[in-house]
Amino acid sequence: MSSTRNKPGEKRPAGPPPERKAVAGPMITPQVLAIVFGIILVIAGIVYYQMVISKFNNKMNETNNAIAAKQQQIATYNKKIDMLPEATAVNAALREKLNLIDYLFLYNQDSVLPFFEDSLFPIIESSRLSWTDSTAIEVDEYMFHINMAMEPFNTLPTSMWFENAQDIFPIDYSGEINGVPVTTPLDTRPGAFLSPYNITLVDFRGTYEDVKGFIEDLQQAKDDVLITVHCLKNDEGSNAGLFRTQTNWTMALTVYFMNPEASAQGDSPPDPPGSHSC
Repeated sequence: MSSTRNKPGEKRPAGPPPERKAVAGPMITPQVLAIVFGIILVIAGIVYYQMVISKFNNKMNETNNAIAAKQQQIATYNKKIDMLPEATAVNAALREKLNLIDYLFLYNQDSVLPFFEDSLFPIIESSRLSWTDSTAIEVDEYMFHINMAMEPFNTLPTSMWFENAQDIFPIDYSGEINGVPVTTPLDTRPGAFLSPYNITLVDFRGTYEDVKGFIEDLQQAKDDVLITVHCLKNDEGSNAGLFRTQTNWTMALTVYFMNPEASAQGDSPPDPPGSHSC
């Protein structure tokens, strides 16, 4: 095997020249700039839509809804205007009817004592019913509202039927306002067109005929307050002598306050006959 060696003094043959690395190009090219700019435009478009166009659309919807609501109100007012002559005629007719029957109702706290003293108590005392140790008249508590321009004295019925009348008919007194005397009486009418006031007659003694006559007097008395009788009940242990003997009777009654200036609550009156049990 032969080998070729360079002789002393001889030059080695030149090898291939070293590779030259390519100069690195710029990192941000026009293509990269275009992509970045496009992304920025997309983001700006989304932000613009959310902040401007979407907000404008919401505002436009609110405006359209407000316009529709106002148009509905205008249509309602126009309908009421068209119905005003008929409503005025109906109101006049109803007021005329109410004036004919207003004596059947209580109107405010000034009606309470006259009802007891001039209507209910005389009917009881003129009846054939008698009373025992357990006889009582139970009524709803009624608050008298009094100010400086009103009389606080005529607020307790003068009768033996209420043992603790001051508890049944309490007073809410309004004095002067900021040191200034009040000269206008309070309006004590109820807030509803009809407001029931419930009364229970407990353990009045008599026969069935006595009770029947008493109820007829309650319901047929002329120029008197309308009194609804819901029920009557006698001693359970005395039912065998229902029509013949004297027993103790309990009766549930209702009278009504009426405020013609207030609106009615529904089509049915409150506490109609039979709504209370004994």
